[in-house]
Amino acid sequence: QGNIRVFCRVRPVLPEEEERQKGLEHLRFPPHDNTALVLSRPEESHVGRERRGDIRYDFSFDRVFPPAATQQEIFEEIALLVQVRDSRNHPPW
Repeated sequence: QGNIRVFCRVRPVLPEEEERQKGLEHLRFPPHDNTALVLSRPEESHVGRERRGDIRYDFSFDRVFPPAATQQEIFEEIALLVQVRDSRNHPPW
């Protein structure tokens, strides 16, 4: 009790989103760090529409699951954290 863990699961792009978003090219999953997620977007000038590079936002979680992660992988990670309390044997307070 008292500890909060934050997990991030990125869902796959839906077929109707694929055309509009060009996939998930704005998200990066560092290959050797399963706790990080990097979001980037193009930086445009205020005067015109020229691209000036990417703005990068780094996020850190207890664990990041990319779109290809399976239900089994996620369950294995959280199985020890999930506890089912039987209210017949234990009062809810």
